This record gives sequence, C-alpha cells and structure tokens, in this order.
Amino acid sequence: MMLAAVLMVGCKPASAPSSAQTSAAAAPAAPAVAAAAQAQQGKQEMGSLQSLLDVLGAKDGAAWSAFDHALGVQWRDPAPQDNPDSNSPRNARYRSGTLLLAGFGMVEVPDGKAGAEAGTRQANEGEVGVTLNGDTQTVHSVSLVKFYASDDYQGILQKQLGPGASLRPIAGQCELDYGTTSENTQANQFFELSLTGSKIVYAEVYVDDGGNQGPGTTTFEFTPDKPAQKIASMRCKES
Repeated sequence: MMLAAVLMVGCKPASAPSSAQTSAAAAPAAPAVAAAAQAQQGKQEMGSLQSLLDVLGAKDGAAWSAFDHALGVQWRDPAPQDNPDSNSPRNARYRSGTLLLAGFGMVEVPDGKAGAEAGTRQANEGEVGVTLNGDTQTVHSVSLVKFYASDDYQGILQKQLGPGASLRPIAGQCELDYGTTSENTQANQFFELSLTGSKIVYAEVYVDDGGNQGPGTTTFEFTPDKPAQKIASMRCKES
C-alpha cells in the first residue's frame, strides 16, 4: 500500500490536542477491533476450496479474472480455454488446475502413463483436479475430481470450511442416474454451503468406483444456483 504524506507549511493549529483526545482518536472502538480480528482469523483459516467458492458465490457473478489468485490453486491454464466438447454457451470456456483438500493422507495413485508403462506414484489423496466452466464472461460452475471413491461427502466438505461457514444436505437417495432411466449407481448427494458475507453455493457430490480400471474417483460440482431441475429429474429425496 502506498502512503501519501501532506506537509502544511507556515500553518499552525490554534491549540494542540490534549493527550486524552489524541489517545481516543488513535484507538478504534473495541467492537471494531474485534470484528477486524475475526475477519483476519477467517482469512487465515479459510481453506483453498472455500477461497475458490467465495469467488464463485459473488452476488454479481464470478468473472474469470477473479479466480486468478484464488488461495492454494495452481493453474495449468494461464487463461480460459475454448471448450471443444460443449455446445452450450454456458460451458463455452474452461480453465484447469489443481488444489489440495484438507484432511487426507498419502496414497498410491495412477502415474498418468498409458499401456505397459502405466504404474502408480505416491501422492496426497486430497490432491484434486480443478476445472472452471463458464461462458465468455462469467464462471458458472467449479468441478473437483479426486482419486478414490469416498462416501463421507459431508465430512470431506466440512473439513474445507473455516469459521462462520456451514453446510447442510438438501437432497439424496436419488433413484436415477442423471439424464438416464437407469437406477442410480453414483450415490449422488446435494448440499447447500453458507459462506462468508451471506454467500450461498450448492454442491453435488458423486462417486465412480472405477471397477477394474483403477481406484475410482469422487467428483464435487459447485454452482451458485440450486440445481433444482437436476434434483427433480433424478428423483432425489429432498431434505
């Protein structure tokens, strides 16, 4: 922060303020000090995921540039990329990176090699891939994918939230997989997250057990709007 000093030459105050007046002016009110300390503590204890979701939950929409310096996110893409796999204007662009979720330990994960060279490497299970999706101006969703199918959705999300933030389940026990008439196999659940400054975002969490192809995955999809149509189409039981 740049500080500016103003010098007043040849001008003296009529009388110097008393020491009591100076002390009162210099010391902010106790409630203001407490509020500032609480806000600073919240920033210090906020995890990488909550930092990302705070941006997504902005009331006027989340511009792509607002995510540039999200806490703990390592961006692979320096800027939003065109999405050749989507015909929807809402998903015309994407940006990918990684972050670390709290509460996990070291595990064996695929090393990314193919065929006979494929193997495993040691990594923290909380290392997740991050993808932002949106139109040309605004990010509409954030997706995370981690290795291993984990069924404690609420516990995982709770560990990512700092003081003052909370979550509650809003739907689960879905009958159908999304977009199909097939019985639900991914154990989808939906949550409402209350963040700082009255911001609300919604989470859908589901798993893929991987079968014989690997350790499986857990996917977290976050949106600023409640996915009511999706919940209804999957015939989920609302809380």
